[in-house]
Amino acid sequence: MAPPSSLNPAGLDANAKDPLRKVPARMEIDDWFLSENVVHQNQRALFFPAFLKFCEEDPQGEGGKFSFFQIAGIHGQPIIPWDEPANASEVQAREAGQKNRGSYCHHGETTFATWHRPYLLLLEQVIYEYMKDYAKTFSGKDRDDMLYAAGQWRLPYWDWAAKKPTDWEDLSKKWDYNLPVAFLEKHKEVEVKKPRGLGKVRNALYGFKMPGGLTMGDAKLKPQFQLQNGLTLRDGTRVTIPYSMAQGTSRYPPGEGVTKEWINGIQNNEALIRVLRDEKAFPKGTDKGGVVNESLRDAYARLFSIKRFEDFASTQPLRELNVADAVYQNVENLHNNMHVWCGGNVAAPNHNLQAQAGHMSNPSVAAFDPLFWFHHCNIDRTIAIWQEISEVDDIPERDRWFDKTRNKYSEKAVKADLRPFHRADGAYWTSNDARYITPLGYTYPILDKQPFIVNGVYQRDLHIGAINGELNTKYNTAREAAAKAALTADPGRSGPRLMKLSALMAVAPNPETALDQTVNDYAVNVVYEKMGFGGQPFTVNIFIGKVPTAIPFDFHDEEGSLVGQVYNFTSPDEGEVRCENCAGQAIQNTLATGRVVLTNSLITRWKDALTHTPDPGVAGPTVLASMEPTDVVPFLATNLHWRITAANGLVDFAAVPSVKVAVVVGKAEHFADNTKLSQYHGYRSAYEITAGKPGGVGPEDDLYPEGSEWRP
Repeated sequence: MAPPSSLNPAGLDANAKDPLRKVPARMEIDDWFLSENVVHQNQRALFFPAFLKFCEEDPQGEGGKFSFFQIAGIHGQPIIPWDEPANASEVQAREAGQKNRGSYCHHGETTFATWHRPYLLLLEQVIYEYMKDYAKTFSGKDRDDMLYAAGQWRLPYWDWAAKKPTDWEDLSKKWDYNLPVAFLEKHKEVEVKKPRGLGKVRNALYGFKMPGGLTMGDAKLKPQFQLQNGLTLRDGTRVTIPYSMAQGTSRYPPGEGVTKEWINGIQNNEALIRVLRDEKAFPKGTDKGGVVNESLRDAYARLFSIKRFEDFASTQPLRELNVADAVYQNVENLHNNMHVWCGGNVAAPNHNLQAQAGHMSNPSVAAFDPLFWFHHCNIDRTIAIWQEISEVDDIPERDRWFDKTRNKYSEKAVKADLRPFHRADGAYWTSNDARYITPLGYTYPILDKQPFIVNGVYQRDLHIGAINGELNTKYNTAREAAAKAALTADPGRSGPRLMKLSALMAVAPNPETALDQTVNDYAVNVVYEKMGFGGQPFTVNIFIGKVPTAIPFDFHDEEGSLVGQVYNFTSPDEGEVRCENCAGQAIQNTLATGRVVLTNSLITRWKDALTHTPDPGVAGPTVLASMEPTDVVPFLATNLHWRITAANGLVDFAAVPSVKVAVVVGKAEHFADNTKLSQYHGYRSAYEITAGKPGGVGPEDDLYPEGSEWRP
């Protein structure tokens, strides 16, 4: 099988260095799966048998190196070298001063963004080879058509931040967040073309099954291939997640202990979909948000306002965490949240302290869920979009790609080997090798330059305007919420209430004019040591209103007060399970950051005049009077709360002293011109909200420089 490199099937322009060469696009998976285009139909006829064969490949057989099991294992378990000498991990470990370490993950590093690019290329290349082999079983024109379809195929992405139809048979019905249709096929087999007519194959996208009915820790596997169990803390006790017993991957497994369903692999997709949909809306009422709060889309749209690659690419802050220029939101943080929202929390343990969990929630086993790859393809798309709109020729490179002039870490990181991935010449990939996607043989529909080439000249400004327009239309709910706030009546006044922007057209003939404005913006910044809880994953939950009593906290709680989460996507140190990168971050006390934006939730609370219930003995505003800081800051001082959870249990802040929560007050600029992205700036810390509370930031923490605090 070929090493991970650019695909080179028929249909590609030969000059890989030409930024305008024609390359196939990685399509959104629902668009591809439901397309009636003959080429896409042929691709599906090849993909599903090919992907099934890929998943059923014996990891210990002749082609085991290119089995789904071994390729998924690169991301975490099993901790063994891949495409490297057998002692490679030990050699690397000795050089790093560590003992018996291995694996390859780059989480919490700037290279998080670039390491996953050749990883996706590897999977894409292997699937293509399987598809091509299957295409050759056809004859005549069918064979030619199938080979062409395989050459045009690229790994689809799952756009989890965009709304989709809830009923694909009737597109006029409500649109909302959704899981791709291709992953919902439980028992229904996928109908595909075969050389001798039509046939059906099992849909391996639904969930991965171990080849030959083995478990992931089966004694029939060589010891180096056996997955180890995960451990996590719950109420001060160690809970075992027996991945070694699993025959298949699971999402949101219900029930206590370890069930037969979990061992076989259970896909509780309904729970996953409910979490995604409840992330954007809460039922109305006391202490509850409303229909304006679409924080998933908002968080996604704000990624493209980030100016520096290091700030955008990773949870690790590489500059001083001062309010003036620190960026707490980043693509990796949103990626982390999506992992736990797709996998689910740890279930309640049994009397043996064994519990089940979704594979996507744990980095050591996440890549075994097929959903992982389509999620990460969207992360790659997000990175590529950011690069396209940010890396402009007339802006110095030092501000756009690994700031090597001011940061020695970045100078080293951009040249670092992206192990274990080798280029065709045998050398390891580096971040510079993975910088541009067109030379790698693919693009994304939003980035396709071909429609913007006029008389042989690429119209960059026109293309960037189109990209920004699509980002604004699909994701920028902060802009939409600002328009709604401007066009609807304030509490106590007559006029239209909160509603869909389209419904306001009858009230305001030109609602776009209300978008050219600067408004107040509010966010919670979270900083923590990535390995500061013994490597345990944990979640920082942010509430406006009464904290619910039911745990785990989620977006359909009885109070409706949860407005955001920051998930620490990591694994504990259990012997050989932790990778060398995680071990190094533990030694170095590596910090990580995340952000929860409050603005949309606050707009709803203000416009609907929602009454909040303060904690006993706490005096302060229970209704938000306006969106001005002089009203918002005292309101949040009374009604903003945060809690840490791990394995579905509360964690005392004393157990994770590195967690620091701050609230910042800034400005958001939204523009009437749909081709201009919103800008966010001028943030200052409102210590009044958090100082003196467990995990809350005060002036004594020296997290922000003197003079950067908000003052009335």
